[in-house]
Amino acid sequence: MLDARSQSALLAAIVTLAMAIAMLLRRGRPRVFTLFAALNLSLFAFEMGDFLSSLSLTGAIFWSRVALAAEAIVPTAALTFFAEFFAAPSRSRRSERFTFFGALAGLAVAVSPLAEIRYARWGITIYVFVALAGTVSALYARMLRSDSRTERKRLLYLWIGGALTVGFAGLELFARPPFRWPVPPLGNVAVVVYVYFLSQTLLRHRLLDLNELLGKLVVLTALALALTTIYLVIVYWVGDRSGLFLFNTLLASFVILILIDPLRAKVEEWVVALLFRERYELVRTLNALSARASTVIGVREVAKLILDTAYETRRVTHASFYLLADDGLGFRRLDHRGPAPSPYVDAATARAAVEEARSGRKAVLIETVERRLLELERQLPPGTVTPAGAVALPVLQEQQRLSEIAAAMAAMHAGVTIPLVSGPQVVGFLNLLDDRVPEAFASDELAAMLDVAEQAAIAVENSRLYERMKERDRLAALGEMAAGLAHEIRNPLGAIKGAAQYLDPKTFPSESGEILSIIVEEVDRLDGIVRSFLDYSRPLKATFQPTDVNDVVTRTARLVADGAAKSNVRVTLALAPSLPPVNADADQLKQVFLNLMQNAVQAMPGGGDLTIRTATPRHELPLPGDEGSRYGGGDSVELRFVDTGEGIPEDAREHIFVPFYTTKEKGTGLGLAICQRLVKNHRGTIEVQSQPGHGTEFVIRLPAVPPAAHEEPAPAEASGM
Repeated sequence: MLDARSQSALLAAIVTLAMAIAMLLRRGRPRVFTLFAALNLSLFAFEMGDFLSSLSLTGAIFWSRVALAAEAIVPTAALTFFAEFFAAPSRSRRSERFTFFGALAGLAVAVSPLAEIRYARWGITIYVFVALAGTVSALYARMLRSDSRTERKRLLYLWIGGALTVGFAGLELFARPPFRWPVPPLGNVAVVVYVYFLSQTLLRHRLLDLNELLGKLVVLTALALALTTIYLVIVYWVGDRSGLFLFNTLLASFVILILIDPLRAKVEEWVVALLFRERYELVRTLNALSARASTVIGVREVAKLILDTAYETRRVTHASFYLLADDGLGFRRLDHRGPAPSPYVDAATARAAVEEARSGRKAVLIETVERRLLELERQLPPGTVTPAGAVALPVLQEQQRLSEIAAAMAAMHAGVTIPLVSGPQVVGFLNLLDDRVPEAFASDELAAMLDVAEQAAIAVENSRLYERMKERDRLAALGEMAAGLAHEIRNPLGAIKGAAQYLDPKTFPSESGEILSIIVEEVDRLDGIVRSFLDYSRPLKATFQPTDVNDVVTRTARLVADGAAKSNVRVTLALAPSLPPVNADADQLKQVFLNLMQNAVQAMPGGGDLTIRTATPRHELPLPGDEGSRYGGGDSVELRFVDTGEGIPEDAREHIFVPFYTTKEKGTGLGLAICQRLVKNHRGTIEVQSQPGHGTEFVIRLPAVPPAAHEEPAPAEASGM
């Protein structure tokens, strides 16, 4: 019958062999993986030789020699592995040479008659113990030299585990002749746990993952003790009554199967709450936040709720919420907490992060990006700028992609950035950062953040649908009111105006004549409001054809030239040559451009500059409501109307396209609303950028006609000029 020591040796042999095979089967494994496999193979040979030699079978002496030889190799394999893993300096290389000669001495003893001399075997065992203790002390020294807090914590784990493993293995020496102390076989168990922890250290680069691994080990230990207690309580009273033993074993098994899931969840909760209190509170808060966010529709309300809750946990120093801009050329900051990140991340900066999200990546950690960049730098020859071959090209491409992701995350102050995905689109980003520690969030915290981000993406989609419904209902209501207004308002206005003109203000005294002039003027203003209202509410009818935007801009500018000159406003046209045509109605474009130019002139009563620019920027991101496409898959035409006026107040900027909202004393509030509607009818976008005291800029982007769809740009004649 196998004793406990033999069983633990067999267990260690099986685990180390499995570890070695798992590492060797990895494709493209680095050298450190191969060295770790070699360490496990040496441990396997030692443990298996020790196990077979303890069975007192034929050939036990042979297996004893195998165990002795493998034991002598273990320090060399361990030191070589750790030197590669931590890039140890030359001093460790000298230690490797020392252990190499020790391994040769051990092999010489194993194949010679000295193997049957107890003191020779003891000499090799003591050498192995001293050499492994030296390796552990080297880990401790490396930990003290490390400048990184995270690296010191990782080395601390490895040092503690290594010290315990060597210590327990050293105690087992006293279980052998001549001592034969009753020492429990903890050395082999420690070896199993330690090599597993080493494998996880290789595969899991994040320190928090190792923290989580230790927590799971505690959970499993506590769960095993709890289930063992349940089993013993139910089975213990059976005693020697063999007839009831099977029944009670079956009963205990059923009880354990019923309790294992709720018991495991409860034990995990207790362990996390006890050992990782801050993490437990953050996860609990985020889970509650996810439930609350599902009941909110407005995007701003959801963003405020998420950012406030995350910031108040004091586990986050920076938090921000970005949404895809209306023009699809970047992401605008909707809200933030902590130091302000960039207000706008353009398409070129966000491209790599968006592609990462489209590939299925649910979250990006800055420490993962930075670590991978360091690994890629080591793979490239020093000074490599251009591809040096087929191997260097993929490395440089990945390096560029990761650099773009790092730049986007730096602009958004993100330690972890979570894309908000709606269908095939990335409609925004949720960014969180704790700049006090390099690795701030564990996997269970990230899982809770992903749930919150999913609710935020749903809120963004619901808000978009809600806005579309409101727009549709508003237009339907306006259409129903239009016909009645035309009859009920315009006819009485016509009668009032006719009566005022019949009285002839010139025949009345000055004050009375002035009042009659005001009546005629206000009637005309009301008639203009009703006419604009009718224009906004009636269905749009347009004749689309390839149109030269530069030509429409030039013709429209002539219409405002006289009024601009009287207001001391200088109009400058900066039109890009060879502008691709757009599929548009020239009359509708003229109406949009005319309104924007007149607004700009009116915003500069004391004079100023109005600059109109055209260009062809490349669209990089899909637009909301245009899933998976990019303005017809090609370029767009961009127009910028830039004035040097007083600017638009921040509280008014969000409402300027809302019907009947105006900041003018005698404005109708429909001009910009009509402009927006006409631009959207052309599948384009219009947005405003303004700072009080620094002027205003309106940006219009229209899809260009694909090159294959036209032979020559066809200038459209803007009627009514």
